[in-house]
Amino acid sequence: MKINKGSDVLERYRALIGQLCRKFDIPEPGIMYQAAQLPLGDVNFTLFHGGLIVPDSVLVYCEFGVLPPQSRERMLLRLLETNAYLFGVNSPAFTYQADRNMIGLMCRFALEEATLESTVELLEFFAGMARRWRQDHFLFAIY
Repeated sequence: MKINKGSDVLERYRALIGQLCRKFDIPEPGIMYQAAQLPLGDVNFTLFHGGLIVPDSVLVYCEFGVLPPQSRERMLLRLLETNAYLFGVNSPAFTYQADRNMIGLMCRFALEEATLESTVELLEFFAGMARRWRQDHFLFAIY
């Protein structure tokens, strides 16, 4: 019997989402697996299947928070600078959703290598970064 690789990848993705939901006592997303909403305390995540472009991947979006009106340009420049430090294959990058005035961090990771433990570690790390950003928007002196 020939195994359909596409359905195998989707099953791995759904299994990972199910494990995360159980770990954090979140109702499983059911039909909403394509955009699984996972709140970790005060930080919201959305996980997406990689789709047709990169089917063996998961895309993570971590909400950092609303971009405050004061020092807006300095904050955005600091995030661009941080993106340069993060640059690499499958590295996270900061994003801005203009319609929501929301800063986020996006990252893609290989589904094949993902485990519950590695995914939880990544989400907790991003949540820590989001909480840190909310304190001073990374405008601390670095020189």
